[in-house]
Amino acid sequence: MFYHTSTIFCETPGIVSKPVGVEGRVTDQDVEFDPADEEPQLLGFVRTYWENRRGSSAMPRRSDIVPSDMRAHLRHILIADVVEGGRDFRYRLVGTELQRYFAGNPTGKLMSEALAAFGTSTVSRTIATYRTVVERRAPLRIRGSGALYNQSAKTFDALLAPLSDDGEMPNMVFGTFLFEWNLDATLPKMGREPDVAALTRALEPAR
Repeated sequence: MFYHTSTIFCETPGIVSKPVGVEGRVTDQDVEFDPADEEPQLLGFVRTYWENRRGSSAMPRRSDIVPSDMRAHLRHILIADVVEGGRDFRYRLVGTELQRYFAGNPTGKLMSEALAAFGTSTVSRTIATYRTVVERRAPLRIRGSGALYNQSAKTFDALLAPLSDDGEMPNMVFGTFLFEWNLDATLPKMGREPDVAALTRALEPAR
């Protein structure tokens, strides 16, 4: 998906939408790809881990991701399957810090379904962003306005990176998201945290 330390989205109690852009619309200028300034620590961890695990390959395989390495960051981690070459994506794992921005836990749902409440424009732009990760076969940093997902967060900052079992075509995307919140925003409590076993299951081939 798109983009405090973490990530993803629905209108939540106590969080007021803040329209941006012309006449309250979110514009392309409200989202920036690969900003040049220094990355937050969490994004830097994901990028460095991806680089280290791929070795001499273009991209890491899902089997190169060691779930225990992610233990300290699991509540901020997202993993999605690539569906039909990027026509859609399916959430395999969504950490609890990210779940709070959805209408329920999106794990197992297609992105087009999980984000439908935000409207067709948000769905298509989010899928297009993930598709860009697939096409470039390299990490993509995204920063933009929280208004894209009807959030009171001033900005989001995210890093998405591809995984490929054959070294050529990405078949999964994993990453993390961060929000900079207004101090008076109140976030809902979420349920059970994903654990290492949940990440292990998420990285298993689809049946």
